[in-house]
This record gives sequence, C-alpha cells and structure tokens, in this order.
Amino acid sequence: MFLSSFFTSAGMDESPSAYLFKWPHFLYLALVAAGFIILLRLFLHRSARTRRIFIIILAVILFLFKYAGEVLYVWEWNHYGSAISSFSHPFLDVRTFISFQLCGINNVLLPIVVIFNIKWLKDFVYTTSIIGGLAAILYPVGILFGDPFVVTFPMVRTLSVHFLLLFIPCFLIASGDFTLVVKNWWKTIPAGCVIMYLWAMFGNLVIDPGANNMYLMENPFLGGNIPILNSIPSGIHVLVLLFMVFLGFVIVYTSVNAYTKRYVGKAKT
Repeated sequence: MFLSSFFTSAGMDESPSAYLFKWPHFLYLALVAAGFIILLRLFLHRSARTRRIFIIILAVILFLFKYAGEVLYVWEWNHYGSAISSFSHPFLDVRTFISFQLCGINNVLLPIVVIFNIKWLKDFVYTTSIIGGLAAILYPVGILFGDPFVVTFPMVRTLSVHFLLLFIPCFLIASGDFTLVVKNWWKTIPAGCVIMYLWAMFGNLVIDPGANNMYLMENPFLGGNIPILNSIPSGIHVLVLLFMVFLGFVIVYTSVNAYTKRYVGKAKT
C-alpha cells in the first residue's frame, strides 16, 4: 500500500503556487540550505580523488532520477492511461527521451559533462544548471504539488534533481576543481542562450506542437501571484524573460568571480 501511494504521479497537476512563499516553500528552502552546508562540510576539503568520486556519484544519481521518473510515467500509462495525471505518457513519447526545458536538458547534459570531463561545455552547462536549479527552487513549479504531507517519488525526484543541478557546479567551483572564466562569457550568454532557445522553439513548433517549453509561447505567470510577471501579456513576456536570464548570468558570473578571488584563490596560495 505504501509503495502504491509513493510511486504515483497523483497530485502533480495541482498548482504549486498555493505553496509559494508559504511554509512548505520555506521548508524546502531550509532543506536546500541544510543539504548544501552538510555536504560541503563533509566533502569540500577531502582529497581530489574523493571529491571526484563524490561528484560522479551525484551525477549518476541525477541521471538515474531523470529516467526513473520516465519509467514511472510510462508504467502508469500502460496500466491506467491518463487517469492518474497528465504526466503519464507512452514509451514512444518525446518526453521519454529528450527535453526542451532548461532543467530537463541539464538533467542529461550535466552528468555527461561531469563524468566525461567535457571541458568546452563546462562554462555553459554549469552556469545554466545553477540558474535553472535556483530558479526552480525560488519558484517551484512542478516541484511542490498536491498535498505537502503526502511524499511521492515524483516529489522526491524533482526536489533532488533541482538541488543537484544547483549543488554540483557550486561544489566544483567552491572546491577549486572548476574555475568560471569571466572572459569566456560570450560562449555562454549569447551563443549558448541562442542555441538553447532555438532548441526550445524547435520543440514547441515541430516536435511537440502546443508545448510551452522555456515559457516562450505563453506567459505562465499571467494572472498569478508573482508581481509584475502576472500582468505582462504573452509575447512581450519573452523580452522580460530574456532580460531575467541575462541578469541571472551576470549575477552568477559576478558572484562566482568574487567568491573565487576571496576564498578559492586564498586557499591555493
């Protein structure tokens, strides 16, 4: 009985905005902060080999969480169709294999970059993972849903995935295993963002018509409880989102550069 109530997507269609900046959201923020502090204290000053093993394990967990959720959704579809939630889908569905959302893309890219040490992708993947993970934590659409007292696998999955998207690159930066080079900003902001948005639009228009990947088609905040964003018409909202993404990159680059100079640089001298 417990397993059937845990491995279910029931409740995922219920709007998480009911919990925005209320106790479940603050509890989630507290868990994220506590997880950060505990894991940093346990592993930050370990040997390079231990840190490498630790990060690879986290990357594998991130990758497994991504597709374990798809296994659940496909299983539900085969047994119940769409009766449980709109997240249930057949195996031969675009959602089973690829994603056009920032977090979904990095669920796959971040483990690959970490495990295979793909240097030329690090600046882009690490910064977008930080931005995507942090955005989802601050506005937890698709994370906090249904009854907050009912813990399900999809909830644990999304809580963990977005935490890892934020934690893994931050840990690599804090440990000095990765340095975000400010002069390479052009690889991330203009080039990387254009490619990512083109990929999302390809999904919206060709692969999955009617989708709203990266919120490019409609303003998901319209009429909601987020000031300013809830009153911007669809279409114009894209300009605001682009500005917010650009601002996010500026904040990440500035913060990481300041942290590296003050703490990582001193630790190496």
